[in-house]
Amino acid sequence: MEFHDSLSRIAASRGLSQADLCRMSGIPTSLMSNYFNGKRSPTLTNAIAMADALQISLDELAGREAPKRAAERELLANFRNLSDEGQEVAVNTVYGLSATYKKRYQPDVVAREEVA
Repeated sequence: MEFHDSLSRIAASRGLSQADLCRMSGIPTSLMSNYFNGKRSPTLTNAIAMADALQISLDELAGREAPKRAAERELLANFRNLSDEGQEVAVNTVYGLSATYKKRYQPDVVAREEVA
């Protein structure tokens, strides 16, 4: 997938116009138009600005990495819609679940902890 295809797909999936992304990233309209039309590729600085504005990785913006399962895509989409505080709570919750899951369902981890 080419960069402009990925950029267009991501913007459309979030209901964002080129103008919206310009406001969010600080990139001039004429330059953003060239990115969307595939006439130019962004500099690293501008790619980072777009990825930050969209709250995604550079790999995802470039179309290189996407969650493999529907549950992962849904989880990431919901996570991105949370406020900063909500994202922090979600991350802490996942860490807690991960620690609980490892202790409860991995007997060798529990056994090593009990020995210590």
